[in-house]
Amino acid sequence: MDLPFPPTDWRPTRPPEAGDEDLTARLPDLMRTLTAQTKALYGHPYDPAGWLQRAVTLTELRYPELAVGDAHKALLLCRGLIGRLVEGGWGLGWGMGFWMLEERDGDGDDCADGDGRGGRVEKKNDGTESDSDSDSDVELALGQRIADLQAEAHRVEVQNMSAFPACEEGTYRLRRYPWMRAEHRVRRDELLGVLNEEFATRTAEKGHKGPVCVVRRHAFGKFGVDGRESHDVLGVFATKDLPKKTPLFVDQSRTWGCIGPGPGGSVLNLRGGMGCSDPLHPNMSSDDAADDLRWVRERAGVYAADILTLCRFLLCCRRDGVGHPLDHSLVARLTPMYRREKVLLFSLEQDIAIPMDWLQHLGTDVFANANYDTWVLFEMRARGENNSWSDPLHNCVSPLFSLFNHSCEPNVRWRIERDCVTLTVSTQKEVKAGEQLLVVYDQYLEDDPARERRKRMWRWLDGDCRCTRCVREEEEEVGEAEAARPSVNGTGVLTWDTAEKPVLPEDLI
Repeated sequence: MDLPFPPTDWRPTRPPEAGDEDLTARLPDLMRTLTAQTKALYGHPYDPAGWLQRAVTLTELRYPELAVGDAHKALLLCRGLIGRLVEGGWGLGWGMGFWMLEERDGDGDDCADGDGRGGRVEKKNDGTESDSDSDSDVELALGQRIADLQAEAHRVEVQNMSAFPACEEGTYRLRRYPWMRAEHRVRRDELLGVLNEEFATRTAEKGHKGPVCVVRRHAFGKFGVDGRESHDVLGVFATKDLPKKTPLFVDQSRTWGCIGPGPGGSVLNLRGGMGCSDPLHPNMSSDDAADDLRWVRERAGVYAADILTLCRFLLCCRRDGVGHPLDHSLVARLTPMYRREKVLLFSLEQDIAIPMDWLQHLGTDVFANANYDTWVLFEMRARGENNSWSDPLHNCVSPLFSLFNHSCEPNVRWRIERDCVTLTVSTQKEVKAGEQLLVVYDQYLEDDPARERRKRMWRWLDGDCRCTRCVREEEEEVGEAEAARPSVNGTGVLTWDTAEKPVLPEDLI
C-alpha cells in the first residue's frame, strides 16, 4: 500500500450499495492518504492510532476485509497497552510506539538513562526530555485515551462486517489489489524454469528418461483467459508420444488441510461431527513438534480445511526462508480468479484472527512485517481457493497438478491416494508430442450433461466451460432444439396446423 497507483486501477471489493458516494473527485486524495499512512506505520508499527487511521481510509476506499484487518490490529495493540498499564512498572513512550521500564526501589541501575538518572523519561513534542513520576491522573488520562482508541477500532471493525451482530462476517468480492507489485501479478520466466525442473524430477521418479512434459506459455494461443493475457496463461504439454495409461508422476502436497469437529449430521461435517479421524492429521510426519497445527483445526472447526491450507503456505515460507510469501514458488505459480460479480463472505475469526495468530506463532511480527499485511493473506487465500481440490473432509493444493488446464474430455487422469494429500497422474488416452495435457477438474461429473458440468466448473472458471466437448454438445443441443421447433410453410401457417379441422355445431350457425 506504500506504492501510488493510477485511479483507473482502483477496484473496490465491497459490493455496491444504494446511495454510495461517487469517489472520483476524492480518490486521488484518499490514495495519497493511504500511501502516507502506510509509510507512517513502517516507522511506528505498534501505534494503534496508526492502524485505526488506515482502517478508516480503507473503509472509505471500500475495502472492508482490509479495514477489519487493520482495526483488529489496533484492537490487539490496545489490549496489550491496557494489559501493560494495569500490570504497572511500565511507562508508555512518546508516540505510543514503545515501552520503558520504570525505576523501582533497589533496581535503579537497571533502568537508568545514559546520564545515570533514574525514573521514567518521556519525550515531549518539542524533543526535550523531562523526568516525571507516576501520576494517577496521567495514567487515568492515558488509560482513557487507549480505551477511546479501542472503542473506535471496534466501531470501524463492526461497520465493515455486514452480518454483525448475528456473526462477525462481512461481504466482499475478489479483486486485484492495485498496489500489488508488478512482479507479483504474473508468472516470470525464472518461475517456469523452476516448474520444469520439478516436472523433470517427478517424472524421472517414474522411470522416464528425459522430460516427459513441460510448462509453456500461451496455452490456448494468443487469446487471454479469465482476464489474463495469453503470455501468463500456462499449460502442460507432452514432449513426446505417450501411450494410454502411462504413469506420469506422483504429486505430493505440502499445502493442505482437513476439517475439525463441528455440528454432526450436516453437509459441513460428516461422521457425526468429529471431523477428520486420521490420528496424524492435520500434521505431517515431517513437521516439527513446535509447529503443531491441531489448535488451528480445533479453533476453526468445520471450516478448518481452507484455513489450514493457508497456514501451511505460511509455514512453507518460514521453513524455506522466503521473505515475501508471494515470492514463494508454491504461491507464485498460482493464479486467483477475480470473479466479476460473485459476492463472498469473509470472517474475522477464520480469515484474519487465526492466520495472524499462526504468523505470530511462527515468529512473524504481524505489525512490523509489511510482507504479511492483511491484503497478502487474502491474495494467498484467493490463489489457493482457485487451485485446490477437495473431498468432504480435506482441501489440498497440489503443486504440479494445479498447473494443468481443464477439459471435459481429458487425456490425463488423476487419482487421490489414501493419505488425501498425494495424487497419482497418468495418461487416459494416447497423447502425441506437443499436445496439451488436460484434466477434468471434477471427475464425478464426466457423464453429466454439459449444463451440469458447466455449473460445477464455475468454482474454477469465470464463465461457461468452452472446452471442445462442451462446445460440441452445446451445438448439438441447439440443433436438436431447432429440429424439434414447428416449421412455417409458405402461407405463413405452421406445418402442424394444416390438417383438416372438425366442424363444430357453432360453426354452422
